[in-house]
Amino acid sequence: MFVLDEAVDKLVRAGRIAGEARDYGASLVKKGASAREVCEEVESYIRRKGAQPAFPCNFSVNEVAAHYTPGLDDDVRLAGDEVVKVDVGAHIDGYIADTAVTVDLSGRYGDLLRAVREALENVVRIVRPNIRVYDIGRTVEATIKKYKFKPVRNLTGHTIGRYMIHAGESIPNVPERSMFYKRLRPGTLFAVEPFGTNGRGYVREEGSANIYSYTGRRPRTPLTPEESAVLEVIVERFRTLPFTPRWLAGELEGKVIVEGLKKLERRGVLVSYPPLVEVENGIVAQFEHTFLLLKDRVIVTTKLD
Repeated sequence: MFVLDEAVDKLVRAGRIAGEARDYGASLVKKGASAREVCEEVESYIRRKGAQPAFPCNFSVNEVAAHYTPGLDDDVRLAGDEVVKVDVGAHIDGYIADTAVTVDLSGRYGDLLRAVREALENVVRIVRPNIRVYDIGRTVEATIKKYKFKPVRNLTGHTIGRYMIHAGESIPNVPERSMFYKRLRPGTLFAVEPFGTNGRGYVREEGSANIYSYTGRRPRTPLTPEESAVLEVIVERFRTLPFTPRWLAGELEGKVIVEGLKKLERRGVLVSYPPLVEVENGIVAQFEHTFLLLKDRVIVTTKLD
């Protein structure tokens, strides 16, 4: 719950920085650009403005819906006809803003982007303190279906906590009956992120993960030197927020990073997030804002003036 003036101020500042970084990232999406160049520029922008990335910048192309960021060695370079999702998070002292935009370089998917953007805009219009989660999902689904596309059913928005990008509650993009009586109370911070597609409307994990987070659990048996070196940096710099191996490259050797992450994941100390791909390889669009509910008003922290 976020009700203190200091918390609200930091959430608003983080939201403005995240929104600016999102728009800056979108401006860099062009023919010949690489995911690494764009993501590192976006992350550097957030740091220059006085915040920290809340998670690695996501740069998900075409049928990849989410969770791709370049790793230590891999990259994606744009040919100039792709649909690119830029998903950005910023935090100040653990107070987080999460936002996303889609850029269509091909010029062929304007209706898909319009459907998903309009779904988010319609949610902005209806959100109020104590709104039902069901009504958010119903609005997203109805808007996207109006354009003859499908919402991605197994991707959702989420509540946000301090140093917790996913704080336990989902905000589905469809009207789930289990959410009919669930309401979002004043003090709640949450992200709404409609995903729409011309595919089947589901995603699966595919490919190698370049995003990890610390579970907060320590193994019962002693850590190896490699594990200890990696975990010490992770806990000190990121706590439980998501991170990418490339953020560790300045402090640890590549082999130590790779082996340490693998071992820590096997032992349940870390969890990884592989890219999420539409099951029929349909094109996916995404837009996202972060909302803070107060007793008498709603602040869309990532919606710039």
